Amino acid sequence: MRIRFHYALVLFVGFPLLGETIDRIVATVNGKPVMESELAEQLHVEQFLAAKPPAVVTIAEQRLGLDRLLDQILLQQQMDAVNFEKPTAEEIGKRIREVRQQIAPNADSQAWQRSLGNYGLAEEDLAEHIGTQLRTLRFIEARFRPAIRVDPGAVEAYYRDEFVPKMKQTGAAAPALKQVEPRIREILVQKQMDDLLEGWLKSLRSQTEIRFPAPSSSVEAAQPGKQAQAAEVR
Repeated sequence: MRIRFHYALVLFVGFPLLGETIDRIVATVNGKPVMESELAEQLHVEQFLAAKPPAVVTIAEQRLGLDRLLDQILLQQQMDAVNFEKPTAEEIGKRIREVRQQIAPNADSQAWQRSLGNYGLAEEDLAEHIGTQLRTLRFIEARFRPAIRVDPGAVEAYYRDEFVPKMKQTGAAAPALKQVEPRIREILVQKQMDDLLEGWLKSLRSQTEIRFPAPSSSVEAAQPGKQAQAAEVR
């Protein structure tokens, strides 16, 4: 499942994924600070799970990363409010083994630890993020899936307008609708869940005070003619 995010503004530059930096506040959520180190760790984990080489991220990537982090914080608050169950250590361990098999199938324990270390991570960091991922996906499923209904006409339309043309592009014969109906139905369910989640996150943000710090002097110098403000509120 993908989760879409909106309107974050990161007011700092020069975000090396590797190396030491002075920790700074990048946002506050209802007065609670969100630290640059939290954002850095999230970006480290995302690069690691995507099997991308560790690298300095762009300002645009920082903005998107902060958006994802803020929405995750909002979702965590909602999960905590209803005491939503956390995954067990066994479930997290199983998922880590799956990730390890995908990313470094032939690595021994030392090589695996070195691979994590290249991203500034320890296995405990990865376990924490995977635990959050599992809990969040289950929460989204529990909240939205029961209310979703997929019309048979929508399945037929997707098969006719999306599935069959894509199969033709590959030169393969399209299987009968009955064979792929469960897969198409799930695609449409996931799309509805994405839409419902996006709307809910917008509502949560509208009820939350999110502040971003004023630009640093380096940012102001890079943007002549713009006057600094005390903070931006979203």
